[in-house]
Amino acid sequence: MFRVSSQPVWILLAAAAAAIFPGFLAGAGDQDEVCNRLRAGEVIVSFNEAGRGPLKRGEVMGVINAPPETVWRVITDFNNYRYFMPRTLNSMVVAADKLPQILQRKPDSPEAVEQMLGGAPADHAGSRLPGGKSISYLYSHLDFPWPCQNRWYIIKLEQDETRAAAQFYHLSWTLALGNLRENRGEWILEPFDATHTKVTYRLLTDPGGKIPKFLINQGTCSTLPQIIAAVKNRAEVLYGRK
Repeated sequence: MFRVSSQPVWILLAAAAAAIFPGFLAGAGDQDEVCNRLRAGEVIVSFNEAGRGPLKRGEVMGVINAPPETVWRVITDFNNYRYFMPRTLNSMVVAADKLPQILQRKPDSPEAVEQMLGGAPADHAGSRLPGGKSISYLYSHLDFPWPCQNRWYIIKLEQDETRAAAQFYHLSWTLALGNLRENRGEWILEPFDATHTKVTYRLLTDPGGKIPKFLINQGTCSTLPQIIAAVKNRAEVLYGRK
C-alpha cells in the first residue's frame, strides 16, 4: 500500500508552483482526494487558457513505480529524449562554448541550429552539480502534425538537486531561442512511498504561428499524459519493474 508524502512537503510544493504558475491551484481540488486518485493509478490532467490568445497552461500528475532518483535520471537524460519523449525528433545538450554564437546569430531553422552544433551533443554530466544547482541549455526539434510547421527551440534548464538526500528533485526551464512564442515549465519529483515517485509536470506554452486554436488545445491535452506515460515506462524499465 502507498504511503502519501507529508503535508509540509505538499505545502512547500504548492507555494513554489503558485509563484511560477499563478492560479494553477484553482482547479487542484481537495488534496486528500488527489492523493487517493493518484494511489488508484489515475493520471490527473488540468488544462486552461493563460489569459488571452493561444497561451496555454497545463499540469499533469501521476505516480511512477520507481524511486525519485531513477525518475530523475530519466528526465535529465536530455540527449536521448528523441528515443522516448513524444514528438521529439532530435534533442541535444548545447555545449557552453557554442551557445553564445548561436544566440548571437539567431538561426531560423532546426537545420541551421544542428549545423552549428555539429551534430554531436555536449556531455550533460559536465554541467551537472550533484547535490547542488546547475544550469545547462537544451536544443529540441519537435514533430507537429500537418498542417502545422514543426517547432524547435533552445531552452535554459535549471536543475536543483539540493534536496536529493530527501529524494526531492526540481527541474525548470525557460525559452532562450526558437520558433515558439513561449515555452516554460517544470518537473517536480517527490517520494510517494519508499519505492514510488509522485511526478508533477507543468507547462506554459504558446507555439506561435498560425495554428488553429482547437489544434493547440487538442495537441496539448493529448501530449501531457503521453509525456508522463513515456517517463513512467522508461523509469520502470530502468528500475527493473518491467
